[in-house]
Amino acid sequence: MNETTNDVVRLYYQPLSFPCGPNSACCGPVGQSAEELQQYRQAIEAALPLATVECIDASQRLNLGRDLPVIKLLNTFGAAACPIFTVNGEVISMGPPVLEELIPMIKEKLGVPTGQS
Repeated sequence: MNETTNDVVRLYYQPLSFPCGPNSACCGPVGQSAEELQQYRQAIEAALPLATVECIDASQRLNLGRDLPVIKLLNTFGAAACPIFTVNGEVISMGPPVLEELIPMIKEKLGVPTGQS
């Protein structure tokens, strides 16, 4: 990771919703809760204090230039693709991650040697 500029980790999410109602028996909730997003963000920031973590609501209008790979995933898989993690514009994970696997992948993409943050 370049010491003078922050690298960007973007976390694209769908806000938690209950399409058939909160007590429906036909389907469960869709999306990520605020607590879940905070957990992801804190884990990444703790492991990589020089990286910037941006949370982006994928249910809102996305930036075609910046977000094209994410738009393609959302068009193909819908909300089930979320959360989607990108590092400097490259998709590295989609769907609920295992943080113990996600953090090393982010470090690898940022060029951070193992054991460093």
